Amino acid sequence: MGEEIKSTLQIALEKAEKLGKASKEELEWESHKEKALSYVGKFLRGEIPDFKEEITKFIAGLPVKFQRKALKTVVEGLIKNLVLPREEYHLKEMEKILEALKSLLSNIPQLDKLFEETKKLLKEYLLQKETIYKELEKRFAASLSALERVVSEEVGAQVKLSPEAHPQFQEEWRKIKDHLDNEYGRHLEYVKNILLKVVS
Repeated sequence: MGEEIKSTLQIALEKAEKLGKASKEELEWESHKEKALSYVGKFLRGEIPDFKEEITKFIAGLPVKFQRKALKTVVEGLIKNLVLPREEYHLKEMEKILEALKSLLSNIPQLDKLFEETKKLLKEYLLQKETIYKELEKRFAASLSALERVVSEEVGAQVKLSPEAHPQFQEEWRKIKDHLDNEYGRHLEYVKNILLKVVS
């Protein structure tokens, strides 16, 4: 904990020192950057109903020299939060991020196909994960049924064993999930890199 606090403090001091040496323009940009990132945070928390309108207004109000940088900051902030979905509700959040990116980069229609394919990729990942998990559960449940009978007879009551609680189930599932995460994660990183290049 002490190390963590120390490193956070060091980061803050380094930033303060850097800002101390920063030019007027750099300081001005820092405040615009903070604002741009705060818009991303508000959007992710569902506090901005029309994200494109808000961002467009914000960027248009900036000096021309900062406008492209501000758009890049917003796009980077959204991309950072674009990850493989854990559950169905999480997929909806990722789709929301993709829609926001699509609306911000609507002047590049060639990206539309990429956004659609990425949505499909995230849905496919979630479906694959759920399907494989259920199949694994079924397989383990079948092998546990004989053990359930033996244990039930011994204790004289109905005993239900959970496949998920089995260490071997956990081990197999971890390997499968790691493989899926790597495979789909690579595709997602590829998409993110394309989007980053577009705004660079």
